[in-house]
Amino acid sequence: MQFLFLLLTGLALGAANIVPGISGATLAVIFRVYDRLIESINTLFTETKKALLFLVPVGIGMVIGILVIGTVLDGFFERFSFQTSALIAGLVAGGIPFIHNQAISKDGKKPFYYIVAVIAAAAIIVLAVVVPTPNVEAAGDFSWGFAILLFVGGMAAAAALIVPGVSGAMVLMLFGLLSTVMHTIALITDYLRTPFDFVLLMPILEIGIPLGLGIVAGILLASKLISILLKKHFTITYFAILGMVIGTIFAVFANPDTYYSVDRMTAGLVVFGVIAFFAGMIIALMFGKRPAQ
Repeated sequence: MQFLFLLLTGLALGAANIVPGISGATLAVIFRVYDRLIESINTLFTETKKALLFLVPVGIGMVIGILVIGTVLDGFFERFSFQTSALIAGLVAGGIPFIHNQAISKDGKKPFYYIVAVIAAAAIIVLAVVVPTPNVEAAGDFSWGFAILLFVGGMAAAAALIVPGVSGAMVLMLFGLLSTVMHTIALITDYLRTPFDFVLLMPILEIGIPLGLGIVAGILLASKLISILLKKHFTITYFAILGMVIGTIFAVFANPDTYYSVDRMTAGLVVFGVIAFFAGMIIALMFGKRPAQ
């Protein structure tokens, strides 16, 4: 029963981490496995057997959740990229009150902290405007520079696992990698249906290897750094996160992938986008009302 519970918990965490704006760490708190998750990661090499008894079923569940939800999202991106992106932006926006409440939970509201948030938001907006979003589906567009970006993005997304209120998929969005990862997840599910199809395997490996190495590094290394920051500089760290989340909303609509399936913008498309945005916000606000501690 314990294995099944952890498997189902992992499935929920994996699904949450692939949807921007919904935090897997928050769900871990709600399911009362957060402390054990962090302890198991940090004691993996000192109390290996005990850690693996927890991490293996959770990890299997997370992989299943990521593959299932990732494939579904990729299908929606393919057909309704603008509406899906608007829904995701709403999910991100709906998480802002939760993160703000976390940020002020220890030291309250101080003008300096909001300046930190503004700087972080401005940094994300500048990056969204200045840094082009790569398209690895185009022939010959993959490079060592993009492999490094995948590694760093995977590392940051994995580290976000330990921060309640922050979605790993949202972090991928900050790096302009979300649609690429969604597409790769869909390729993996296709490959599992037709094993030994090397046409599918090569792009999976090109994305999966650097991203996977980054995720492992993020879990083992960056998670420790964020743990330290949250212990020693909790408020500033959370206000920086708050700013990045706000900047991400702008980044969604600045990303060319948002308009992938759009031939031209129409009034009807904008209306559906607005409806999707507020639907996402309502969903995220409902999650934010759940007990966080």
